[in-house]
Amino acid sequence: MAPDDYEGYRKLSEATHIRIAAGEEESSRQTYRRLMVEGKIDVVQVDLTRCGGFTEAMKIAYIAADLGLPVANHGFTTYINVAAALHWLNAVPNALIAEYVAQEGTPLRDKITHQQIRAADGYLAIPQGPGLGIDLNEEEIARYRVDPVEGETKLSSEALST
Repeated sequence: MAPDDYEGYRKLSEATHIRIAAGEEESSRQTYRRLMVEGKIDVVQVDLTRCGGFTEAMKIAYIAADLGLPVANHGFTTYINVAAALHWLNAVPNALIAEYVAQEGTPLRDKITHQQIRAADGYLAIPQGPGLGIDLNEEEIARYRVDPVEGETKLSSEALST
């Protein structure tokens, strides 16, 4: 269903006892509110990289809390996203779960930070170091940089194959 099909979400929500989670395509608290109120979703999925970061995500979480709805993150492409989501979820009273995809063999995710966040017994530990609790691997990040003048990545053929 299209992300802005609020009537479709409402009909789906009203037609089943199964909780409907949505929101990963939203980018503002106004559209999240519409999805919650008009779409009558049951679980609000917030993507920190799309909604405007921590400040906007906190506002969205509190709108959801006021409506009695739990929130979950959507964003697992890098350990930067995972660490940010874990800290955010830990800071809101209506956190439900951390969405986490344990896909193996994703070089970008595995190489741009020195730490790797892995689930143990169904749980993800919240990184405890300064900031997000992870350290960037500057050498690997340099391999993925985009030249602002040329508009092209400086990615080597070696980086593409690893």
